[in-house]
Amino acid sequence: MKKNQILAGIFLAGITLGACTEDYTDWADPQSNSPEEAAAKYEISFAAGSDAVVDMDKFYSTIEAEEQKTDSVEIAVLSSSNSEVASIKMNSININGVTINAAFKEGNIVKVNTLELDSVVRDAFFSRAHVERVLNVNMNVAVKLKNGEAVNTSGTSQAKLIPITTPEISADGYMLLGDLVESNGWDVENPVIMKPVEGKEGIFQATVETKNESSNYFKLYEAYDIAAGWDGANAGQIGCRVNGDDKTENFAVWTGDVYKVETPVITGKGHFIVTFDAVNYIYSVAPATAYLYMAGDANGWKHIDVMASPEFNNVYKGYMYLNQKGFKFSSEDSWNGTNYGADFSTAADAANIMMTEEAGFYQIVVDLNEKTYTLTPIAIGIIGPATPSGWDADTDMELVEYTEEGKGTIHYWTITTELKADELKFRANDDWDISWGGTSENLTTNNGANLKIATAGTYTINLYPLCEGKAYCTIEAAN
Repeated sequence: MKKNQILAGIFLAGITLGACTEDYTDWADPQSNSPEEAAAKYEISFAAGSDAVVDMDKFYSTIEAEEQKTDSVEIAVLSSSNSEVASIKMNSININGVTINAAFKEGNIVKVNTLELDSVVRDAFFSRAHVERVLNVNMNVAVKLKNGEAVNTSGTSQAKLIPITTPEISADGYMLLGDLVESNGWDVENPVIMKPVEGKEGIFQATVETKNESSNYFKLYEAYDIAAGWDGANAGQIGCRVNGDDKTENFAVWTGDVYKVETPVITGKGHFIVTFDAVNYIYSVAPATAYLYMAGDANGWKHIDVMASPEFNNVYKGYMYLNQKGFKFSSEDSWNGTNYGADFSTAADAANIMMTEEAGFYQIVVDLNEKTYTLTPIAIGIIGPATPSGWDADTDMELVEYTEEGKGTIHYWTITTELKADELKFRANDDWDISWGGTSENLTTNNGANLKIATAGTYTINLYPLCEGKAYCTIEAAN
């Protein structure tokens, strides 16, 4: 059997038409029948075999390189038993919505370039996973009738394809090397370790800081024995097809792939999250910022409420008042950055996020990786030997707000009470799960030190919990 016969004849054969090769620009304007009406009227069928599968492992191993570039796969066959039909022309064809070039061969067999088909399948499913794909082959054709008129019609057939076998998920995980601060450049003995994402099979992430204002080259690697040096690393290297490719989401190429492993690029100096999907063999790069802002009805649509991501992992936590009248999240303290509306849409006309919970003060955690947010109701008090109840119980603070013209509505917690010359902390919900300590100028929820009251007396304490890195309080003697 000839090599190109391996992939030929996968679909239904047998057709009564002859492919039209004449100049179609002389055809009369097509009739106004709908494509469905035309297909039915002129008995035009769009068929494909139901059992045959294009196996790309077999294709790459048995077909010569030059033949791989030809129109070698029969993707569909057209037929008609209507005596009025003279010839047919392919107008366009797509696979699961992705356009592909096609050659219309003698006998009305539609053939496509197998390398291009392989690429289109990756794009259509955004995956290189080695699983059988059912392809919807959507065709639009022009049919010339014997009376000289032309009609347009369309139809769909199906085909099947299995991409090449991808490497198994590395049991020991994955690493990164490149123009990265943490890895000290391309030091093979000092890679950045990627962490598995909980609950996500084969998904690994690392937050990295890049060195260069322009291009930062990097590669991913299956976890390797550092003692083996570059030989150990390169045995499982993962990159892209085009050297210097700066796509933020791209298909991965690996050692042993049919493509050469080239080096992708992260553009710009800063913090980025690199994600590798070892199931679908895709990597992505997303900028990671320290803060995320909220603007909504509750604060006068001003970007004054803020959440922090100390680990630059796109998970942000903050404390703020929210109501049911709508809000959005923003990457900058203005509308000039990326803004997230309902369902985390970043479209300019995205609707506002509308919470169903009651209006109130919340701890809010926003996960831009998962496109989710969670709310925990918060009430805050003071506790410690300086407070009326010592360490035994909280002394509750009161939530208040004030609006400053042009600057929005600010919510904060306050209390005026007698304090001893001793120590205190802030905590939420009469529990130590969330507490604030440190200094009045820089409060932290990470086991901060107790705040000291130097002199006994009556004090007014105002707390602005905001987020890590921005939380503070004022402690002033009451008049």
